[in-house]
Amino acid sequence: MYLDPNTNIQGDLVLTGDATVDVVTVDEIKAHLRIDTNDENTLLGLYIDSATEMAENYCGRHFITHEYQLHFNNVVQEASLIFPDCTLFVQTGGNNHHPVYYIDANGVTQHSDDAYIDAYSNPSIVYLSSAFTSPTLKEDAANVFWFHFKTGIADDATGVPQAIKQAIKLIVSDMYYFREDRKRSFPMASEILLQPYKCYH
Repeated sequence: MYLDPNTNIQGDLVLTGDATVDVVTVDEIKAHLRIDTNDENTLLGLYIDSATEMAENYCGRHFITHEYQLHFNNVVQEASLIFPDCTLFVQTGGNNHHPVYYIDANGVTQHSDDAYIDAYSNPSIVYLSSAFTSPTLKEDAANVFWFHFKTGIADDATGVPQAIKQAIKLIVSDMYYFREDRKRSFPMASEILLQPYKCYH
């Protein structure tokens, strides 16, 4: 499993594709806060980014699709992908994306489609299929075997539940109206709205 201390498997999670859209837009926040000018658009954008990151960290999942690679120093038959909502990259049409990559003994990057995923587990778990033939990897090198996957509730904001959007708006409102540091994490309603989407690792 991922970072399982009993087997000393070291996984290195690398973000390779960030989200390109926001869950909540500046215009939506301005409507929520009843702001009519553009003077604070930049500030509101920073608040949205911070609030979204807070909500995602609380839930242990991404709301908009992100792309990751999970690297290991040897061939791993089974690993947690840390997040729910995961899908493996697969070869379709003319694309060159695959779920499994490794660096062979000659230092050449190879790939395989012999993997499958249990996306209903929480977090998702990836397995090598029985058809996968364990290769000889490059010696004395780190991160020579990796899984390539995507994770997120939706590819754009239209697929994100309204409860999550409302929670982010409430967190932004709290940041906007109370700009000093205070001894509280979320406005209470935000935590209640996010609770059904929390991933328990």
